[in-house]
Amino acid sequence: MKLLYSIILIASFATISAQNPAADSLLLILKQTKNIHSTTKLQNQISEAYQSSDPHEMQKFANFALKNSLKNNDKIQQAKAHQNIGISNIILGNYQQAVDQFNLSEKVIVSLNDDSKNVKELLAKTLGSKGLAFSEQNRYAKALDCDLRAMRIYEELGNRLQLSKICNNIGVIYNSIDDEKKALQYFLKANQQKEENNPAVAVSASNIGLIYLNQNDKIKAKKYFDESLIGFETNPNPRGLGELYNNLGRYYVSENQSDKAKEYLMKAEKAFESIEDQFGISDTFFLLAEVYFGEKNFDKSLEFADKSLELSKELDLPETRMKCEKLLSEIYDQKGNQQLALLHLKNYDLEKDNLEKIKNEQKRLNTELNFQYEKSQLEKRDSAEQDRLKLILGFLILIVILGSLFFYQRNKEKQQKILLQKQLAEFEHKALHLQMNPHFVFNCLAAISSFIMQNGKADAMKYLSKFSKLMRLTLEFSKESAIPIDKEIEALQNYLELEQLRFNQKFDFKINKDSDIEDDTAIPTLLLQPYVENAIIHGVAPKEGKGFIKINFSQKDDQLICTIEDDGVGIESSKELKKDSVNAHKSMALEISKKRLETLEKIENKKVGLEIEELKDAIGKTLGTKITLKLPLNFIKN
Repeated sequence: MKLLYSIILIASFATISAQNPAADSLLLILKQTKNIHSTTKLQNQISEAYQSSDPHEMQKFANFALKNSLKNNDKIQQAKAHQNIGISNIILGNYQQAVDQFNLSEKVIVSLNDDSKNVKELLAKTLGSKGLAFSEQNRYAKALDCDLRAMRIYEELGNRLQLSKICNNIGVIYNSIDDEKKALQYFLKANQQKEENNPAVAVSASNIGLIYLNQNDKIKAKKYFDESLIGFETNPNPRGLGELYNNLGRYYVSENQSDKAKEYLMKAEKAFESIEDQFGISDTFFLLAEVYFGEKNFDKSLEFADKSLELSKELDLPETRMKCEKLLSEIYDQKGNQQLALLHLKNYDLEKDNLEKIKNEQKRLNTELNFQYEKSQLEKRDSAEQDRLKLILGFLILIVILGSLFFYQRNKEKQQKILLQKQLAEFEHKALHLQMNPHFVFNCLAAISSFIMQNGKADAMKYLSKFSKLMRLTLEFSKESAIPIDKEIEALQNYLELEQLRFNQKFDFKINKDSDIEDDTAIPTLLLQPYVENAIIHGVAPKEGKGFIKINFSQKDDQLICTIEDDGVGIESSKELKKDSVNAHKSMALEISKKRLETLEKIENKKVGLEIEELKDAIGKTLGTKITLKLPLNFIKN
């Protein structure tokens, strides 16, 4: 299931973290202030002071500030007013209105054409807030774009406090697109800034605890939950505390302590209600519905499931709607109302299909987004170079010979970059039409792009050559139903070498072919690649330490025997790691390979064998997984 994480809400980006006493003090100062510029600034500060207690008051004073800033043409306060209106809308669950306000804020800031530290931080705050609004809407590709832009600004400015907060939000996004490894990486990075009394530490600790809980490491999960609870005592955050209570509710459900779980979920409801956070409440209601269902208190379970479903419809939360519909179907089934049980089951199927479409689109957009971002950075660099060349050209007229040599060299570098860019764009287009793992393809493209940006043209060309060779082989093979076995081995060799780079030399491999196999022995095109990919991702990648993959081709009677053996975590452990995910990734490539084997068996009218076994030693310890394919022996016809 999709796990909800406590995002660093608006307080993460606010310039002050005042509570009501601070707002009251500022209101007294406001009454004594006559200057319109000072009044506008105070109204924005009062707005920010109300963000943790009253979003309506926050919005009211931000609107006052916006009106005054337009009167006195104060662009900085105008941008802040749009930010504060947007932030209040996030708290109230009005996400699209929030995005509209952040867009206005960004437009005002860009119009300043000011590279000062304060203006850059203002822009980063706007981008981070907009990223949060997109994240709440499950628009993760757009959210990641905004947060990565904000992160780069904070890195440039050396603002470690805000950097840790934005890293937490990026971790939330990666978790939402099922990249738990990157999510944990960013959460831990956010959690390391303890020396600055960072409020992000409490939120990141809650998030880390939930990842470990999802991995069934309850000791580490409880450790980070306790750290988060202590952190919120120092840095109050109702939204973050509410999500921590939800996480503790999940923890005690896993410990079969339903009373303790309900206790924390009730606390979560109060925390969210204190700031009218409908998003958090919808999650709390669903968790309570699950707890009561487990206690067979179907009336209470029905009450909270209905509440959660109603809120998820208002907030347009497709995953929560799907989970609610499934639970409601189970509740009505237990209550004996088969008609309503069937109705909600149908609704669940519709929501599930809708969510799958959304997730597929998000994955596609996320891949495109990250590639386009890197590409745009390269284009900006080229543009800056061109401007610099124009200035140099006037001087080069006086020294024709040196100027000509310099221009020739720069033009040569530029042409190389344009060539690499063109090839990258072509590979990107091709990659979107291949059934390869998009993470693998994107990592290759991103590595090439990085080489180009660092002027590592030789490395880029070398890497690009290897990648282009694999792409060329793949495209050539797609036209044929069968290829010579040496070509298949060549493609696998290229693929495994690139995957070694992707996983940072996480595994070694070896490919063997028996000497009695003829060179013109045929094998179905790209038949083994999905199984090798599975051995990498679900076998050696989760393993502690370095893994090893062995591929062997042998011949027995009239059959070609292909084996893929890894020393990874094994089938059962792999299933255990993925069992909590409702939307577990289903490899389309493996499904297609299975159908190809069935079709091949019918065409050849010969038995095609596929065996998948978990390897164990004498005492039952898992040694890895072995896949054996037995194919009819065929030869390439000239």
